[in-house]
Amino acid sequence: MPVRVTYVLRALVPSLDSLFPARDSLASALCQNAAGLVCHQYGYRRDPLRLRGDGERLFIDTDLAFRAKLGVVGGARVASCGYAPELMRRAGVSMSTALYWRRDWRIGARDTRLAATLRDQCTVTALGVDATNTLQKIVDRQLALFAAQADSIIPQVADFRPLADSLWRSFLEPTALDSLSSLWLTLEPEAVRVTPFVGTGVNITTTMVLYARPRVVAGGKPFVRPRPLPALALGTAPSEFVVPVSVELPFVEMARRATLLLTEETRSQSVRVDSVFVRGAGDTVFVDLAVSGALRGRLELTSRPRWDANARELRLDDLDWTLQSRGALSRVKATLAAPLVALAVRRATSGGRIPLGAQLDAARAELLAKLNGTLGPGVVMGSSVREVQITGVATTLTGVVVRAVLTGQSGVWIQ
Repeated sequence: MPVRVTYVLRALVPSLDSLFPARDSLASALCQNAAGLVCHQYGYRRDPLRLRGDGERLFIDTDLAFRAKLGVVGGARVASCGYAPELMRRAGVSMSTALYWRRDWRIGARDTRLAATLRDQCTVTALGVDATNTLQKIVDRQLALFAAQADSIIPQVADFRPLADSLWRSFLEPTALDSLSSLWLTLEPEAVRVTPFVGTGVNITTTMVLYARPRVVAGGKPFVRPRPLPALALGTAPSEFVVPVSVELPFVEMARRATLLLTEETRSQSVRVDSVFVRGAGDTVFVDLAVSGALRGRLELTSRPRWDANARELRLDDLDWTLQSRGALSRVKATLAAPLVALAVRRATSGGRIPLGAQLDAARAELLAKLNGTLGPGVVMGSSVREVQITGVATTLTGVVVRAVLTGQSGVWIQ
């Protein structure tokens, strides 16, 4: 089951803003001596950070307006650029970094590249010196400090373990499909894979693929052995999830209900039904009757279950005696006839029409319940099932099984 995860890049802005204040100044101790000059003051204001993703890389850009006061070392004369009546000087700064999955389920940053461009010169006319190179070094150093801090803070902010662990634990928990808690959907997750990060403008995306074995089981709530979230591993992802679901009609339950009906129905007949046993072989259901009275022994009927696509029901509407049982009945005077048994069996199976379509609907609804909703602050999950396709009807040692495939899409938005 691929879950496409969209990380909205603006979620990183508050943390990055704290590293690169919108307004700041550098004291003289942070300025560099160059060409006989010392920077006494450097102030700037910047535009909002612009974040975008492209491929594996995250780009962070902004524009600065700056000004500076410069003086001769050991002297008192001071000159400036960017102070009134002059306009503040302009600069552009940018960094890009490659995003990757760390083993601790966080976004890592590496191969960081920096670029700072002073678009306007800072010519200190009073001293006759061009201080642009001095200020370039200051801006470069400020950008390098920001980049180093950003590479450290991105993994702290972009932690995917809570999301992956939440999905894993929700898949582990069985879900009741009926009000009596007699049918359960179990997903039995086995592994998780993730795809590399891909930048798509204002977002970065990845896909978490959960591998599971979904099935519907009858009876009490299944026991699930707790298992921790597996280690992170890279993989590939399809565009849609394909969830095979098997819905089973247990033979034991069918036989129990048929026995209750037939023992009561034949209590005063010459041939009485004492018990019913139902089994399957290949594509055929066998109904064995233990009888007493005028005829003692076993009788058998057969049926080939089929799926009625229009009614969305499993049908057992061709139930009939085997040749051997028909011959046994013809040798005794008995009121037990195939229509009577067939009627009881059909009544035991909702008239020979077993509405497993409703159970498939319940499986679909519960799957969507697991894959929709708010997972945490700023984390929303949305999913849809596009199609429920019946792939086959078969018998097993324990019941009749309808196999279906649920196809759809699932996504998470982190913003």
